[in-house]
Order: sequence, then C-alpha cells, then structure tokens
Amino acid sequence: MADFYAARAGTNAGAPLDGFLTAVHRFALEEQTAQRIEAEVETLAQEYRSQGLEHLIASVSARLTARERDALEYTLVAADKGIVVGRKLALPPKDGWSTISPSKEAWTSDGESASYYLRTTTLEGGVRLGIANDLDWIDDVQEAILSTFAWALGATLILALASGLWLSARFLRGLDGMIRTAAAIVAGDLTSRVPVSTRNDDFDQLGRAFNSMLDRLGVLMDSLKQVSNDIAHDLRTPLSRLKQNLDETARGAATSDEMRAGILNATLQVDEILSTFSALLRIAQIEAGTRRAGFSPVDLSELTRLLTSDYAAVAEDRRQTISTTIEPSLWIEGDRDLLTQLIVNLVENAIRHTSDGSRILVGLAKCQDDVTLTVRDNGPGVPDAERERIFRRFYRLEQSRTTTGSGLGLSLVAAIAELHGASVTAQDNNPGLRIEIRFPLKAEA
Repeated sequence: MADFYAARAGTNAGAPLDGFLTAVHRFALEEQTAQRIEAEVETLAQEYRSQGLEHLIASVSARLTARERDALEYTLVAADKGIVVGRKLALPPKDGWSTISPSKEAWTSDGESASYYLRTTTLEGGVRLGIANDLDWIDDVQEAILSTFAWALGATLILALASGLWLSARFLRGLDGMIRTAAAIVAGDLTSRVPVSTRNDDFDQLGRAFNSMLDRLGVLMDSLKQVSNDIAHDLRTPLSRLKQNLDETARGAATSDEMRAGILNATLQVDEILSTFSALLRIAQIEAGTRRAGFSPVDLSELTRLLTSDYAAVAEDRRQTISTTIEPSLWIEGDRDLLTQLIVNLVENAIRHTSDGSRILVGLAKCQDDVTLTVRDNGPGVPDAERERIFRRFYRLEQSRTTTGSGLGLSLVAAIAELHGASVTAQDNNPGLRIEIRFPLKAEA
C-alpha cells in the first residue's frame, strides 16, 4: 500500500490540518478506506479467475444496484470486447493508487464534484478493474467526530466548573466553621465545637478530630484549674504551719538546741511540701501520657509478689498481716516504675488507714481478657457517698486528717491506671475497703 500513502500525501499536500487530533482521525479513516478497496479488489479478482468475465460483470452490476451511502464506485473495462460496466471513471494507464475527479457526467446527484481514491488493477486477458471511494464520507465522519468532541468538551467544562464551584462552596463552609470555632475558643468559649454533618466526608472526619482535640484540651484545662484550686486550698495549711513554726523558733528559741530543733522541724515540713509538689508533677506527667512511649511487657505477678513481701515487715510492726493470692505469669504492657508506684500506694494506703491487728489481702488473678489486682482490708472502710471521691487530689476522709500524708496517693493510683488503660473501682469489703484494678492482659512473654 505504499503507492496509496504516496497518493494520499500528494492529495493532502498543502491542505490545512485542524490539529493533531483531526490529522489522526483522517489518517485512520483513509487507511480504513484503502483496506476496504484492497479487499474488494482481491475478492473480484478471485471471482474472475475462478468463474470468468461474465460472472465478474454480473457481480459488479449487482454491487452497483445495491448501493448505499459511502458505497464503492466500480469501473470494469474489457478492451477486446469494449465492455464498460460502472461509472465512467478515467482509469490511469498504470495500475495502482491514484486520486481522480470524475467526468461531469459522473458528478454527484447534488451537483457537487467529489474527489476519489482509486485503485486500478489489470486482470488476465487485459480486463481492467477500477474501484474507488469518494472522500466526502470521510469529511462527514470527521465533522461528526469534531462536533461530538466539541459538545463533549463543552459539557465537561461546564460539569467541571459546576463541580469546582460546589466543592469550593463545601470547602469554604467547612473552613468557615473551623474559623468560627477557633475564634470562639480564642475569645474564651471553650465549649464551642466544629459543626459535623452525617456525610462522614473528609471535612467531617477533620471536624471530629478537631473536636476531640478541643475535648482533650478542655479536660486538661479543667484538670489544671482543679490542681490550682487544690494547691491554693490544701497547701495553705502546711505553709501556714511552716511559717508559724519559723516565727516561734525565731522569737522563742533561747538556746542553740532549741534553735536546731525548730529548724529540723521546719525542714521536715518543707520536705513534706516538696513531696506534695513532686506527687502533683508526677500525676501531671502521667495524665499527659508522655510515659506511654516507654511501655514494655511486665510480669505483674512477680512484681506484686516482690512488693508485698517487702511490706510484710512494715505491717508486722503494727501487728498487721499481709496475705497474697497471686496467679503466676500474668503479663501486661506497661511502665514497670509506675506499676511499682501503684502497688506501693495501694499497700501503704491499706496499712496507714487500718488499725493495729488488721488483715490485708492482695490478690492477682486472670479474668477472661483482664488481669485483676485487688487490695482488701477489714478496716473501717469508706462510706458509700465518699467512695468515688477518694481518687481525687488532696481528698481525705475526716478520720484520716490526723494521719500523715497529702491525700495524693490514690489520685496517683487512678492516674497510673488510666495511663495503662485500666479501670479502678472502690467497693465495700464488708467490713473494710476493696480496691480493684482491671488491666488488659498481654500474651505470656
């Protein structure tokens, strides 16, 4: 088909192209036309070789009778018999591809001349066959394609513009809600939250995350306010007592021994105050969650056994007994130092707030997917109305105010339990108090 491409190049030379897409479409349609004509030439040549000239004439005539739009044009010339079938296309002297314009008699019905791609071949016996196809149908198809492309492009641009406007409006609405919420927070309204719809799109997920952050900030602000109030209220007494002790020492110490005793007493009071501040800072660090990064597997069974064994001698000094019921190899994920502090605070609390001769039972057992730590005693217990308050900072029962301590031991226990994802409850042991902590179980290490 090299001569077809040469004829095509000659025809299109100097013809303006409407762009790369137009050229690609036209090339594909012209190549399709050439393949169609080549196939028709091969078919008719085979019929002529197998069934003769009369059959070829009949076959061409039948094709011309059943014409359709974009039908092929045929010209059949037998020189020795002078037979002409088909349109009067001027066949070139050489076989191959060419571009022609038909005679005036062969113009189209609407009076317009058409250009043709013509394939000429000479069969046996000097019979010449020409098959052509005009180019008008290619122009029509190309125009339809370009028109469809233009409409599609216009519809796409309109849809893209509408979608862009809609998305911009949604984006601005979501952004406006966040801006208004942030402005309200800056103005002091810590209860303001980002409005969230039920669509659960990206803005809704961002809004929920933003609201969760604000909820956490609210909890931290409330905790900070509570700590400030607790410090102002509960540290006033030890500081006033320290000032009074220093004033009495400065005014009434007659000898160096009295002066030394007063200073020693003041030092002990300062140590108690510093211990209170240290406990507050420790609770703040735990509640901030900074210690969670150092979690590792901890054998809670072994840790509980060691600590209760250490405190057995302390309990004996007060004629108290510590019994244990500990299942072996119960592992949890946590901070070993903080878990040590938790167990120590629970045992010390039971020893300090029960009378001489009391019994303390420390238990550790697996319960489904939890590890349950319990510390029970048969002391005076805690009234029902105050049982949930004992985990607050500086909270102390009236009967406990005469004992040493800052009221932060169980607050620290609650903070450590929350950091480890554990629940802590205080229950009536009938008599006495039962504190129970449930930790998530980790697979045995």
